Amino acid sequence: MPEQSCPAVDRDAIARFFSGRKIDAYGIAEVSRIHAPAGRHPRDLLAGCRTIIIIGTLMPDRIFTDAGRTEATREIKETLESAAADCTGWLVHAGAGAVPIMPSLPMKIEDGKLRGLLSLKHCAADAGFGTLGDNTLLVHPVFGNRLALAAVLTNLALDPTPLAATLPACTHCNRCVKACPEGAIQGGTVDITKCRNMTDYIPGPLRGVSWKLMRGKMSGRILTSLLNAAGPYLAIESGCTACMIACPYFQIEKR
Repeated sequence: MPEQSCPAVDRDAIARFFSGRKIDAYGIAEVSRIHAPAGRHPRDLLAGCRTIIIIGTLMPDRIFTDAGRTEATREIKETLESAAADCTGWLVHAGAGAVPIMPSLPMKIEDGKLRGLLSLKHCAADAGFGTLGDNTLLVHPVFGNRLALAAVLTNLALDPTPLAATLPACTHCNRCVKACPEGAIQGGTVDITKCRNMTDYIPGPLRGVSWKLMRGKMSGRILTSLLNAAGPYLAIESGCTACMIACPYFQIEKR
């Protein structure tokens, strides 16, 4: 397939596009850098995808308080969804193929796990946007583990943004492991059947049967449909942030 190019769209134009949209960081990478498995690769979502644009916005201090969490979560979600949708529309108007990847829905249940159509944090790490810590969260060289992510896929061949000279590395200090109130973090993975950000949405008496249904092929598909249908009406927020706060990369310099 021949490369698509758009004279009106280049790295500088993208920088101007995100300016003033409350996007704190973004990165452009060739999709060949992404090592996602079959079925969850950018090219599975956009045929001929050549570039992924990762966008991030800083989670403010108030998202880590009970009083400010709901409103701050809503604002971050709206900011990312608006930026991703507008960027996609801009690229399509310029004649390119483009697909937005939103921070939450749609999701799918597969092999007993709840996943997005694309793992934004793994794509961001592959793209050189940061690294993953033992709690599986992305650590950015400027904003630590406090970036919420979205992305745009396009078939345009765009110049990548320069990679950071050095990337933060997980110190394997075990602070996140010790801070998790449910013991969900082990060996660089998170057990979603224990993580409160999953279990808080499922009443206690239904959790056992829910995990069983998630492991079934047909029942997983049914749950996926129900989740995506109900998702827009749910107030999705990170109720537990213990592992984030405990991480040495949680504290960042004031902008």
